[in-house]
Amino acid sequence: MKVLYDYQTFTMQEYGGISRYFYELIARGAKDRDMNVDVSLRLSNNAYLNGSSYPGLYRFFPGTQFKGKSRIMHAVNRGKSERMISKGNYDVLHPTYYDTYFLKNLPAGKPFTVTFLDMIHEKFADKYEELRGDIGIYENKKELLQHASKVIAISECTKRDIIDIFGVDGDKIEVIYLGSSFNSGSASSNRLVAAPYLLFVGNRSIYKNFSLFVESVKPILDANKELKIVCAGGGNFSVAEKEQFQRLQITDRVLFHRIDDSTLASLYKYAEVFVFPSLYEGFGIPVLEAFACGCPCLLSSGGSLPEVGGDAALYFDPLDVNEISTAVNSILHDTEKRAELISKGLKRLEQFSWNNTYQNTLAFYKSLA
Repeated sequence: MKVLYDYQTFTMQEYGGISRYFYELIARGAKDRDMNVDVSLRLSNNAYLNGSSYPGLYRFFPGTQFKGKSRIMHAVNRGKSERMISKGNYDVLHPTYYDTYFLKNLPAGKPFTVTFLDMIHEKFADKYEELRGDIGIYENKKELLQHASKVIAISECTKRDIIDIFGVDGDKIEVIYLGSSFNSGSASSNRLVAAPYLLFVGNRSIYKNFSLFVESVKPILDANKELKIVCAGGGNFSVAEKEQFQRLQITDRVLFHRIDDSTLASLYKYAEVFVFPSLYEGFGIPVLEAFACGCPCLLSSGGSLPEVGGDAALYFDPLDVNEISTAVNSILHDTEKRAELISKGLKRLEQFSWNNTYQNTLAFYKSLA
């Protein structure tokens, strides 16, 4: 069986959950004698899929930004993708995001599938300006659902949202959970932040609820003079974020840390608690990463997070300042509860692995071909 993945996520994303997911599928497929994988990609600065991990790929001025860089990468990769898709030398096509460009190049009768990662745009675009920019994503998803043989949802929550929003038959959606690339030995013994800290991971866009989280824990920072907030990844602080820190008089208490897998695992390992206040998640890979590194989790009750975390985390209403504050404060002062959550997290992690994701996805591909 031969599966072709396209260029999209590996052009858009240098580091993050979407490209991690597809990389894990590709890496396992490349080692599987029963599988033949190919990627319609030429230029990639992705942390996972690049020239050192997959032959035939080239980095394009990594770490350097200039006008037109993204446009050049996109044009080169899209051209290669269109040519490979047109040839039809594969059994199943699996595009890595929601652009419908490939439909005009897809040979008649050739099956394809798309992974639906979340329904954030559809659920929150009317509330948040930043989600209105990609106005075509709803129509793209609708068209892909119409033409795909079947699609993958990464949680039951996401499947329900697809059915509710698009009215599609549930039989056309296969739920396949994601995994974690971390294990109990992922973190080094090197502590990167000397002070005790609350850990926030990933981007801080509006629906991630970072601003309200900071407001919620301000009294806790005031009462615990050594405690800090560490933001792992997600880019440098914005002007608005810096202004909020200054207004709350906590500028020196909120730290930003660039990450790779090793540094992120270390940040999980030594955190007092990982807090995930997002209004909505289609899955929530950071939850599994925290479990793997022995970090207790406080999670929003939004989206799929309770589905993933189960009884191994504590939950709060992400819109309730008092609930967030109370949850954080309680876990900081309850050693037994922290130990219980860590133990349950490691147990819960056994239900999620990239090997399971790959095997379930392979069986899914075979059902399409």
